Amino acid sequence: MHFNVMWSLAVSGFAIGGFLGTLAFPALASRIGRKWAILSTTCFCYASCYMIAFPAGWWALILGRVLVGIGAGGACATVPMYVSEIAPLETRGTLGTVHQLMITIGIVTAQALSTSKLHLLGDDRLWNRILLVPCACTTILLLVLPGCEDSPVYLLQTKGAARAAKALWWFRGKSTAEDKIWAEIFGIELELSHCGSETAGFREIARDRRLWGPVLVGIGVNLSMQVSGIDAVLYYSTRVLEDAGVPLEWAQVYTVLISSMNVLVTIPAMMLMDKAGRKVLQIYGLGGMCLAYTVMTWSLVRGHHLVTVGAMFVLVVCYAFGPGCIAWFIVAELTPVHVRPFATTVGLGANWLANFAVALTFPHILAAMHSWTFGIFAVLTLLLTLFTVVCLPETHGRTAAEIAEHYSSSAPSPGDAPAATVEPCTPMKMPRPASMASLASTADTPEGHAAGFLLRAPGMEHCAWILGRAWSPLFPSKSSGGLAAPLLLNETEFSMPPSENQSRKAMP
Repeated sequence: MHFNVMWSLAVSGFAIGGFLGTLAFPALASRIGRKWAILSTTCFCYASCYMIAFPAGWWALILGRVLVGIGAGGACATVPMYVSEIAPLETRGTLGTVHQLMITIGIVTAQALSTSKLHLLGDDRLWNRILLVPCACTTILLLVLPGCEDSPVYLLQTKGAARAAKALWWFRGKSTAEDKIWAEIFGIELELSHCGSETAGFREIARDRRLWGPVLVGIGVNLSMQVSGIDAVLYYSTRVLEDAGVPLEWAQVYTVLISSMNVLVTIPAMMLMDKAGRKVLQIYGLGGMCLAYTVMTWSLVRGHHLVTVGAMFVLVVCYAFGPGCIAWFIVAELTPVHVRPFATTVGLGANWLANFAVALTFPHILAAMHSWTFGIFAVLTLLLTLFTVVCLPETHGRTAAEIAEHYSSSAPSPGDAPAATVEPCTPMKMPRPASMASLASTADTPEGHAAGFLLRAPGMEHCAWILGRAWSPLFPSKSSGGLAAPLLLNETEFSMPPSENQSRKAMP
């Protein structure tokens, strides 16, 4: 009994730390920048690896799990925000899914190294050497990320349009046309001018349905990631298979194969994310999980072990196509810039609290319900599917302003308080260099050369190609020199295709 309690605390300690990291790091990212907030998570990784590798007792193991959770929670809060702000609109979903792909690779690597039948590091003498892997990954991050640019959104808010354009030019590539860079900068500035430059808090969000609507939906999507029960399968799949009569060594092998399937399926999910759309994949993913849980419960009750393993594979496939990919970046897509830190905090905070609840309670539920345990998740995934159908708007190819209009389209009932209005602000005059050549002279730094070399290293060409793709021009040029001065457009005009914008008369 004592072992079960302490083991549950050690497993769930990761979620406690993740929740704490989620609370702290979005605000930190707004103060010091997305890049430096991500870099600050590395100290938690180094400290936790030492405490877990050489624990002085249960307290050290649990504290190490909490520390690694803080680092992971901070990374999960800032990395999707950073990626969504540097990615082109047409590939934002694909690049956002890379975050989940890296998580799945980490999971399968850890499980493979600790599986005794594979004869790697899964024995009593070598197990703590597994912690060298996250230390090595953290060291690579410390070497590479300082040479990259920070988010253009953050730089526009803190250092001006010229500095943001320099960063955006670094991400898009030197061959990108000047007008395309400045059209994208102007789109960011226009969003900031409509929503204000100050970060919104609870009171401001609660008064405007265009703000609290997407925040609540973001919380629901993040809850779907954990309440769907995938962590119960990944954390305790070996134990579940053992209880079903599978020998321990083969149960560990099946667990590695299940996690490997999670990695393999995440790759095509990346390709479909910007084609099928977020809502469609979320519905099919949760619906498929509901069916898989139903089959798994039946097979466990009847003792059909191979059917149970097959249902687990189907479950992981459906999860990878739906909630496993979408939850990490959906909050950044649903919310405007000034709401994003708060929405990220509460959305991922709910995610980590649900993770903690599942990790802490699942062993006790499994001990009480045995083969019927996964029937609970069949019911929960059915409810989450209905929630997605009713509440989640499609965000693919849409700006935050368009999504805000979706939530304001339904008029409030007579008893509702009037929504807070956002006064339109004239966009600030953006200082811009005479040409991109002047930006080239300032961008030509040792750090820039180092980062550019890494992007062109073997295996990184595809990533460099994706990041180098430029947006199509969003606005007609006022002259051959491009956007010589900001145009005052409303949100509808901003979201229209270029051909329609060209037929409208822009206000100077």
